[in-house]
Amino acid sequence: MMKLLKFIALGFSALCVNAWAATTLNILEWEGYISPFKEDFEAHAKSKGMDVKLNILTPYITNSEQIFKDLRANKADVVTPTHNYYKMNQAKLMQVLQPIDTARLGNYSKILASLRIASYDSQNDKKYSVPLLGGSYGLAYNTEKVPAPDSWQVLWDPANAGKYAVTEDQFEANLYTTMLVLGYSPTDVYDVDSGKFNQAQVQEKLNPLVKNAHSFWGGMADADVMPQLSYVTTYWFGVAEANKRGQKWALANPKEGQTVWLDTMAIAKQLSGEKLDAAYLLMDFMIQESTQKRFLEMYGSIIVNGETKALLTPEQIEKGRVGDESFFVEEMFWQPLSSRTRNIYKEMWDKARGN
Repeated sequence: MMKLLKFIALGFSALCVNAWAATTLNILEWEGYISPFKEDFEAHAKSKGMDVKLNILTPYITNSEQIFKDLRANKADVVTPTHNYYKMNQAKLMQVLQPIDTARLGNYSKILASLRIASYDSQNDKKYSVPLLGGSYGLAYNTEKVPAPDSWQVLWDPANAGKYAVTEDQFEANLYTTMLVLGYSPTDVYDVDSGKFNQAQVQEKLNPLVKNAHSFWGGMADADVMPQLSYVTTYWFGVAEANKRGQKWALANPKEGQTVWLDTMAIAKQLSGEKLDAAYLLMDFMIQESTQKRFLEMYGSIIVNGETKALLTPEQIEKGRVGDESFFVEEMFWQPLSSRTRNIYKEMWDKARGN
């Protein structure tokens, strides 16, 4: 009897050790980035001899300050900042992150070279993030209503009043587009003190864009509203969702260009040991070809692993610009705004909205 009890006790002890061995990673994400892959990643980790659990934090990311505060409070282990957050506010986000050891990522060499050499997350010759997926603040058109436009000017055509929607959450993107239409260089749309900014001119151009919009969207263009419209601005997600519902939207390539965004992955400064190993395993999983293929299919966004082409149809490759090194041109990337610039842009937006 004593031997049996000892055996049971040893077995229970072993179970406890196994339970204690599980590594939990706290993930702060833009909604829908890592959470859809939670079960697949945990199974992948087990296949690599690691017991990892992902704890998806809520609320999801809404702004850069939230990321900074959660990292500083040691609440988050892996985060998914947008690229322009890294050098915002004197690069304070980098103070709570650790540099990336790319040698620990077997799939890193497959990432587009234009992203591997980009400087948005570089400091002291070190990089602080791994690209995940991206896109532009683009112009989409309803192929059942209108032909492909070659310019953003269609949004200022009086004939299209009430036939388009633009974002309101990240209102700055509308200022950038307005300035591109006015002929501003991409490098001059992020700084009101550049010496080239004419506030009255930009305000006069912005006002009709806002006044004539049918509606304004938040996280992504509203697929329920889109059948009524001819055009929408989009981060690409809205078009993918609308087309899943049987609508027929496509992305234009306006001659003035499109400002570009990239969402990334980064690691908390305090992470070490098994948690750090798990974080690198997760990041490598997220940039592998099979995961990147799913991103393209779910969101229609620009994926960062060019070798994913081997898993895709020619149509997917062309529409998704997979492996296209010309998309992520650094001069078109959103840049961190000074407080003064953002405040002026907010005042201009509020004025255009009649607030």
